[in-house]
Formats: sequence, C-alpha cells, structure tokens
Amino acid sequence: MYIFNTCPRDCYDTCSIVTRVRNGRLHSIEANEKQPFTRGFLCPKGQNLAQYVYSKQRLLHPMRRVGKKGEGKFKKISWDDALTEIAEQVLKRSAEHGTDSILQFDYAGTMGLIQRHFPSRFFNAIGASRVTHTICSRAGDKALQLVWGSNLGMLPDEIEKCRLIVVWGMNPAWSTPHGFEIIKRAQKRGAKVYVIDPIRTQTAELGIHLQIRPTTDAAMALGCVNHIIENRLYAEEYVRNNTTGFDRLVEISRKFDLNAMAKITGLRTRDMEDFIADYVSLRPNCIMIGYGMQRHRNGGEMVRAIATLPALIGENRGFFYSTDLDDFDRGYLEGSSLTSRKKVYHNMVDIGRTLELGRIKMMFVYDSNPLATLPNQSLVRKGFVRDDLFTVVHDLFMTDTVDYADIVLPATSFFEHFDINTSYLHQYLSINEKAIEPVGEAKSNTDLFRALASKMKLTAKELFEEDEKVARALLAKSRVVEGAFEDLKKKGFVRLRAPNRMVYQTPTRKIELYSAAAAAEGLGGLPSHVDVQRKLPYQLLTPVHKYLVRSQYHQMRPEVKPVVYVNKKDAVEEEIEDGGSVTLSNEFGEWTVQVEISDAVPKGVMLSYSALWPKLSGGKNVNFLTTDFVQKFGQNSAFNSTFVRVA
Repeated sequence: MYIFNTCPRDCYDTCSIVTRVRNGRLHSIEANEKQPFTRGFLCPKGQNLAQYVYSKQRLLHPMRRVGKKGEGKFKKISWDDALTEIAEQVLKRSAEHGTDSILQFDYAGTMGLIQRHFPSRFFNAIGASRVTHTICSRAGDKALQLVWGSNLGMLPDEIEKCRLIVVWGMNPAWSTPHGFEIIKRAQKRGAKVYVIDPIRTQTAELGIHLQIRPTTDAAMALGCVNHIIENRLYAEEYVRNNTTGFDRLVEISRKFDLNAMAKITGLRTRDMEDFIADYVSLRPNCIMIGYGMQRHRNGGEMVRAIATLPALIGENRGFFYSTDLDDFDRGYLEGSSLTSRKKVYHNMVDIGRTLELGRIKMMFVYDSNPLATLPNQSLVRKGFVRDDLFTVVHDLFMTDTVDYADIVLPATSFFEHFDINTSYLHQYLSINEKAIEPVGEAKSNTDLFRALASKMKLTAKELFEEDEKVARALLAKSRVVEGAFEDLKKKGFVRLRAPNRMVYQTPTRKIELYSAAAAAEGLGGLPSHVDVQRKLPYQLLTPVHKYLVRSQYHQMRPEVKPVVYVNKKDAVEEEIEDGGSVTLSNEFGEWTVQVEISDAVPKGVMLSYSALWPKLSGGKNVNFLTTDFVQKFGQNSAFNSTFVRVA
C-alpha cells in the first residue's frame, strides 16, 4: 500500500512524499509527483530516509543515567518507570522551586504542526517556563514587519516569472533545492540573476556574484536607495500613495553615495551602477533574502534596509523571506487556555547564562539538540552538567544532549506518527500519515505527553485529544485552506490561499520607510548601517552543511568532518598549511580544526559549518567559539558576528 508523508525538517521545501509499505516496513520513499512544488524529486537528505529510520543507532527504549553527566552511560528502564520518575520530579521541583523552574526546551526538530506544538498543552497545564525560538530568523521577521507589516513577499510561481532575481545572503543550491530549480527555470526563460554573498557558493556560480564584505549589506542597500532617489529612478506615484517616511529616507541615504558605499562594502562602483540599472529596469523582480545574513549583530538593520528597495521601485512585496500563510489557531493548538498565569520565557540564544543563574531545576528537551546547536557551548555545557538540574531528553539518537540526560526517552520518526505540515516557502498544506508502527518502544511527541499527563492524573480534556481530531479542528476553522480534511487525505496536499498583499499590517496601513513604532522600541525610526567592530582579525561565518539540517543527519554522514576554510592570503600570512590543523580562539574558548585553503572565502573571513555533533568531531564543534550575543531585532542570534584569532 502507499502512504502520504511529508518531510518535516526545518527546511524551506517541506517535500510531499509517497511511501510504499510492505509487510509493515518501509519499501520505497519517493517524491509526490503530483504536488506542484515538490515536482517529483527529493534532496540528498530525503533520499536516505529509510536508512535513517532503520539505523542501528536508533534509541529503542527508555533509559536512566548511571554514569556522570556527559558520559552517555545509561541502563534500560520501562516506560512506566520513566514516566513515574519524571512525574515525581515535576511535582517535587514545582513544590520546592515553583513551576517556572521547569523549562520546556524545544525547537524545530520536527516542523509538523501537531507534533511540534501539541506538547505545549502539557507545559501550559503545569505552568512551566519556555525558551524563545530566537535562534534562527526573528531579526529578519521583525525588520520586514516594521516595513511591510508582515514577512510575506512573493510566492514560488511568482518568483519563477521574474525577469531579475537577486539572491541576497542565501544559498538556495543547498538550503532549498526546489527553490534553486525555480531560479534555474526563471534563468532559462531569460531572467538575470545576481548573488550578493561574502562567500562564493554554488548559488553564486549561477549568476553575477557581488562578493560583499560581511555585515555591510545595509550600506549597500542604502547606497542603492541613494542612487535610485538621486537619479529619480523611483516610482513616484507608488511611493506617494503607498509609503510613509520617504522624505526622511532621502535624508539618511545622502551619506551613502556610490563611492562611500563602495568603500564600506568592498564592491566596485561600476558593478553597483550595473546592478541598480538592472534592478530598476528588469521587472518584475524579486530579492530573495537569506537567514544567514540576519544572524549578525546588525542583522535586523540589514534586512530592514534591503526591504525598502522594492517599495522604492514600486515592486509590491518584491522580496522573499519566509512564507507563513496558514491562519491556524495557535492558542487552541498549544492549549494557551490551560494556564492563567503569565508565562516566563528564556532566550534560547543565551541559555547558558540563564542556566548559570541556577533558577532552572528541571529541563525537558525535545525536538532539539542544544549541545550541538547553541552558541557559547562551554557555558551551555557547564549549565547542563549541574547536579541540581534534572534533564529529560526525547530523541531518536544518542546525541550530545542525550549524553547529559537523567532520563532518555525514544522518539518516533515522522513515518511512525500522524501530522500535518505547512511550508515557509510554498503555499501547500500536506499530510503526514502514519506509515509504520514505532520502531522499538518509541513514542511520538503527542503520545508521550498524553501519557505523562495521564501519569500525573491531569484531567483537562485538551491534554488527551487525538492527533487527527486536532488536525480536523484546525482545518475546520481555517479561512485559507482550499479544501477539507478529506481532500487532504485523498491527495496528500491542499493549497493555502494567499491574502491581499496590497494590505499592509503596519500602524499607518502603509509601507513604513520610517517607523514610529520602531523608534519607540529603540530600534530607530529609519533603516541604518550599523558598523560591527571586529576586535579580532578574522570573522568566522557558520552556515549549515549541504547534507545536514542543523545537527540532524550528522550521525548518518561520517564523511562530514569539521573543517575551517581559509583564504590563501590569510593562510600565507599565518603560515597555515592546506590539510593541516589550526587552533582558533576568542573570548569563548579555543578550537583546533583541520584547514582547507579556499578562494571561496575572502581575505579576513573564515568559514566552518555549524552544528556538527561534537561527539563525532573530536569533542568540539565551531559553536564552542560562536557568540551568544542577542541583537535588538527580535532578540535574535548573531552567530555570524563571531571573530577569532589564530592561536
């Protein structure tokens, strides 16, 4: 028989899958050819899903720690014993330290709506605190909301019809293979492609590469603004009717003429003149804004400056960042009515500093591997090793985080539970049907927290709703889903209706080139270039590896080793040999890593792929060096504003 599944990884593409099952086991896993975005192919990660599910490394039963924290020594226990101990610890620590001392630590290990969000019902019911999901894209979200009222820009079929595509701080060849195909199809139809990136990526090879200095993107954007305004290339009527703050933008852009901009960014004025001429004349066009760029100390400012460009030329929402089309009731999904008290949040980015305070006494980690993914790893691990912290981890594999757990619980893969999924690129809702029974004694997120609620004798009916019932309720209340739950089951996917994108959800109901709300928040009323000072000689950029989704799949890719890529000129100055090792250091620690000399990185910049499992990488990864600085925009991470020296 065949089953509809959906890849739930933290990835733009959210691929629709047709799975064939024989004798209760996965037989074949193929892309759903009928889903318009997936278009019949899966990425390299999706092609190895059967090996992932049936890996000999899968956790198969609950375990209790018997060694020291971090040693990874456990003994098998029953589910009943595990749930009993967890329930006792919840009650004990709530009574002694308050319910806020229990921390819900979750993120995007699965992006399926039910498996990701339903567990919050349990944590709301017990009054736990929670981490904010600020490690990824909140700075860019905030910036776009200030200018346009939301982060919704162009949709894939619109991007494909563009005559010009500007890929700014993004590497779709790795991060969204189907999005990359859209760009290539547009190019075959005559579209021109610019790639603005400090690194010569695979995507950069597709078009004209403008190799900008890291953290200077706002200066480039404001230089474009200045040139467009000075030469009266802007859409005067559109600006007059649809924007506010144009006169103020004119004033602040004046200091960014092309010569000043070139000096800051390292770009040539001639190249910038060509770029601006193409941007103004080749219409329609789209700026695809990447997440990596906004993970700088000035990341929000950079995205905000870029966001003004489409408005100036009258290209309504002529950008792509993150598509969030569903209108599902998150309050219902997460059970916000189960608590009347104000929830306490702790920023995920600097959780090491929170743990250092000692107020968190119990942590429940699921859908996340913080001991690989978080910055300032030495401090984070210092917190996890505390004797007075009781940690529960729910996962499929023996991650670094599992090694520090007191109780370990085996989790299901997405083939072993039900869910529904939206995408942050395309406009399709897709179903994930249960294809096989759980491997070993694994439980899904929803089954786990229903069982724990039962063990604790909690009675709220919301804690025990079945997955499919929750999905039906979400769809029944939606006004954007084109179809019913039965259509979703029949086809595997349904379309989500896009809202009117000429409506701007800003205080003035216009595109705000100047934002009084931003000024009131201390973010500045206008976009600006904020210089990021480097106290050490090399800027260390940490994108995600092609074969990984953050830390996921590293255990299946032994060939992915920690490497730092160094420009040839820097290697000569530091007397670094290709294939040798180098020790990098900063205020957070030091890390010895193999070197690969590469012309893809500019002078003064180094690159190493983030979130490799430290236990598979000699005990450390690059996050032992990355900064836990929290930027003002969205309280977001600033990983890429990490600076190092060669020790």
